[in-house]
Amino acid sequence: MRHLATFALIASAAFMPVSASAESRTLTLQNSTSHMIVKFFATPEGGGKRVELLNKKGLWAGKSRKLTINDSSDACVFTTRAVFEDDSFYDVSNKIDLCESDEYEIEE
Repeated sequence: MRHLATFALIASAAFMPVSASAESRTLTLQNSTSHMIVKFFATPEGGGKRVELLNKKGLWAGKSRKLTINDSSDACVFTTRAVFEDDSFYDVSNKIDLCESDEYEIEE
């Protein structure tokens, strides 16, 4: 009987919800330029792993896409870089705070 109770505890723990706030944040990126964005990088403020968010699926001019940052940190503030189809790039001068807003627009 004790083994059955132990199994029930382990099985119920496996289905408990896990908080995703510390590991994943979402951002809706709006490309309001006339060029396709081919890569979009985000780096947590203060250092950490730089993550490419478009996953080799560019973002056409005038379009938006919901992106997910899964970097195992609980950072809210990120520096970003957008790379365009002509290899030019756009560095965000003001850092993006995903705890304040989950939308960002890149304009010309």
